[in-house]
Amino acid sequence: MPLVDQASSKLDEARLSRLIEVGRGLVVESDPEAVIHDALEVARELTGARYAALGVLDSRRAELEQFVTRGIEERLRDKIGHPPHGGGVLGLLIEEPEPLILDDVSLHPRSQGFPPNHPPMKSFLGVPVKIRGEAWGNLYLTEKDSGPFDEADIQSVIILAEWVAIAIDNARSAAAERVRLTIEAAEQERGRWARELHDETLQNLAGLRVLLSGTRRRTAMSPVSPILDQAIERIDETIVELRRLIADLRPAALDELGVGPALASLIERLSATGVEIDLYVDLGSGDDTDGRYEALLEDTVYRLVQESLNNAIRHGHAVRAIVEVVEEEGEIQIRVSDDGSGFDPNRTGGGFGLVGMRERVKLTGGNLDIRSSEEGTTINAVLPARRP
Repeated sequence: MPLVDQASSKLDEARLSRLIEVGRGLVVESDPEAVIHDALEVARELTGARYAALGVLDSRRAELEQFVTRGIEERLRDKIGHPPHGGGVLGLLIEEPEPLILDDVSLHPRSQGFPPNHPPMKSFLGVPVKIRGEAWGNLYLTEKDSGPFDEADIQSVIILAEWVAIAIDNARSAAAERVRLTIEAAEQERGRWARELHDETLQNLAGLRVLLSGTRRRTAMSPVSPILDQAIERIDETIVELRRLIADLRPAALDELGVGPALASLIERLSATGVEIDLYVDLGSGDDTDGRYEALLEDTVYRLVQESLNNAIRHGHAVRAIVEVVEEEGEIQIRVSDDGSGFDPNRTGGGFGLVGMRERVKLTGGNLDIRSSEEGTTINAVLPARRP
């Protein structure tokens, strides 16, 4: 049933028209932040609320990881301090995602009061925002200018919350598609460079080595022999380094054999640097797919392990690491732990490597958890085990 039909008996024509107009604008917006800001302004306009906020749930749907407000000046927000995590009445809406209306929020048994410098608030209206049936966040409105919130306010905000859900889902899908195309383009470019380096540069170096070796044999007693020896040694070192670079860019085993053999090859190369790395891989064989997964999934597993180990060795100076990649009950569970010096995984940006890891995992529909301290780092990821 259309959104407007469900509430037509509760809302007047002017408010319904405004909601339809707002919905048309929100669903074509590609920036999630703009969707949130626009929705909060409209919520205040439709209900007469002085303050509006939207709290976005964390991945566990246990507390708020983002809290965007309207109506409170920035200077006052700074005085109030850290935004709420979802305790008290806000937590009730997280636990029970159903519309909630209160004449005086401070009288509710779950009320925990307000922090210092917080403006007084009595009337309260909260409505969950659900994306594809799952709780994503909550819309909060307080201090209606004409008295308590009423049933028309509830219906207005319910419709607005559904528009927000559709708009956020559209924006996230568009963003995910851009990320997917960017990652695919990057992998294709990696593959192109790997092929060119292998087919041209590496073969030319191998040919030059053969030429110098032949010249060295014919001039065994010549004064240039030591120079030729040095040149051949340099070429050998360059060939080894070039092969390592080619494997890092796009390992042939990943395309030809799958993620298991590619990881084994990666661990063998990194172990040659002196780091002790234990690898345990247990991936299902599948029925008709020779144990292969979707290309994006295999790329994600490999790049996640590769980036985790590179960070541990280059930045954390780890001397030991353990890599586990296991398929269980339709999921690929990845765990990479090391004894390096650690880092702050919550710092802004987190570095290009961490950003890339998070984007790849999110694109597959998986979850990523990073724990790090001075005693080492543990990276856990769970990905859906989709096969071609």
